[in-house]
Amino acid sequence: MIRLGVNLLDFKKNYRGGINSFSLGLLKALERKKNILLNIYTNPASEISLKKIFRKSNIISIKKSKLVLFVFQFFCIIFNKKKLFLNFENSYYAKIKKRIEEESDVFYCPLSYLRPYNLNIPTVTSIHDLQHLHYGNNFNFLQLKYRFFCYEETIKKSTIIQASSIFIKKDIIKFYPNINKKKIEVINEGISNDFKFKKVNIEKKKFFFFPAQLWQHKNHMTVLKSIKVLKEKYRINSKLVMVGEKFRSSKNILNFINNNKHLNIQYLGKVNFKKLISLYENCKFLISPSLYESSSIPILEACKIGRPVICSDTDPNKELGKKLKLNYFASNSYENLANLIKKISKNNNLLKKQVNFNRNIIKYYNWDNISKQYLKLFKKIKKRKIIIPINNYSNA
Repeated sequence: MIRLGVNLLDFKKNYRGGINSFSLGLLKALERKKNILLNIYTNPASEISLKKIFRKSNIISIKKSKLVLFVFQFFCIIFNKKKLFLNFENSYYAKIKKRIEEESDVFYCPLSYLRPYNLNIPTVTSIHDLQHLHYGNNFNFLQLKYRFFCYEETIKKSTIIQASSIFIKKDIIKFYPNINKKKIEVINEGISNDFKFKKVNIEKKKFFFFPAQLWQHKNHMTVLKSIKVLKEKYRINSKLVMVGEKFRSSKNILNFINNNKHLNIQYLGKVNFKKLISLYENCKFLISPSLYESSSIPILEACKIGRPVICSDTDPNKELGKKLKLNYFASNSYENLANLIKKISKNNNLLKKQVNFNRNIIKYYNWDNISKQYLKLFKKIKKRKIIIPINNYSNA
């Protein structure tokens, strides 16, 4: 039996992003495994919803003043007091630390940050991306500085860093060149059993589906401009349906939609899971144009439901393409995307072949399969008596 502590202290129950899909999908699969007990540490706002999801696990609600933490973090960030920042965090989480060490053999952090930092048991942290080092303008000054502090300490103190693609492993090594490379484990993201294959007549499906939060690196403008090219240059009236929460790039995206009402573009904002499934089932194909991410959960979701995929030619997408049949476009070229859509949207035989091929391969990405790799990792590091330190360490 392995007792796995899980850090969901910063879990936001109403957030619809990939990090929640990842965390819940993996943890539900782990809970179904034998000889493992999950001790999930979370906040009072998420306690009830998590208890409904994880009925075989211990849900431990930690009641601490977030205001005190925020004020002190704000002071340390403004005055660049990193050492004070870390000392206060260790003090703030001291009682939690003791409890975690008593109740858990290994501590896992799926939300990108290790907390507490100074645990005396092996720790695994999933680093999903280094977005702040590539797209710093997605964050304000405080958010950016906070991420610098937390990522550096997390990478330094975690026993193992889990990355979802070889690309992210290389990215971590690039920005933290003195890291012990052996402590980075690459394990693919998985796909939930809630997504089920549904056979349809692709010829009758009309709209393209684009699920993504409205961040700059999600590359909405390239997709929007491609729809305009299809309409104005090729006289193809393509319908695009988008979902996702509004973030820093929202203004430009929504302005484009409002200024081009002759285009068939529909933005639905944040939708519930039932609506999300319905959109997947009724689209002709998925568009996943992101410029930067660890991997693409929407690509896996589309393949599981049985929809073809158009995606950007980024390294993580190419990694997925080693197993799956995907259609690539040059990530910054809306003309290239428009031409690709024009080329394949009426090639229903090609799309059907891709759907059938992916239907067999996608079984590999089922969370029940992927979670076996995590469980193997947790069992392996449980046996370690000494936690891997990183003394010589170069920050970003």
